[in-house]
Amino acid sequence: MDKQSKGIMIGASAGLIAGAIAGILLAPKSGKETRADIANYVGEMKDKIAAELDKAGKVTKDSYNMIVDKVVKVYELEKKITAEDAKDIKGKLDANFNEVKKTIKK
Repeated sequence: MDKQSKGIMIGASAGLIAGAIAGILLAPKSGKETRADIANYVGEMKDKIAAELDKAGKVTKDSYNMIVDKVVKVYELEKKITAEDAKDIKGKLDANFNEVKKTIKK
C-alpha cells in the first residue's frame, strides 16, 4: 500500500471513529461531565486511535479493541471523562469495528 492510500485509509477510519464517538454526544447524559466536555475530546481521541491503528499495521478486532481501550482509559484516568462515559465510548467504538475494517481494506 502506498503512502497516499494508507493516509486516505487512516483518515477514513478516523472519520468513522469520530462518528461513533459523536453518537454518544446525542444520547442523554448524566453525571457532572457535560456533552461539551466530551466533544472537546472527540477529535483528540479519534486522532490518537487513528495514529495507533497506523502503527499497528494489520488491524484485527483484538488489536483494535486494545487500541480503543488504551486511548479511552487515558481520558478516564486523567478524569476527563467518567467511567460511565468511558464504557459508553468503548461500546460504541467496539461496535464500529466492522465499519473501520471495511475502510481499511479499501
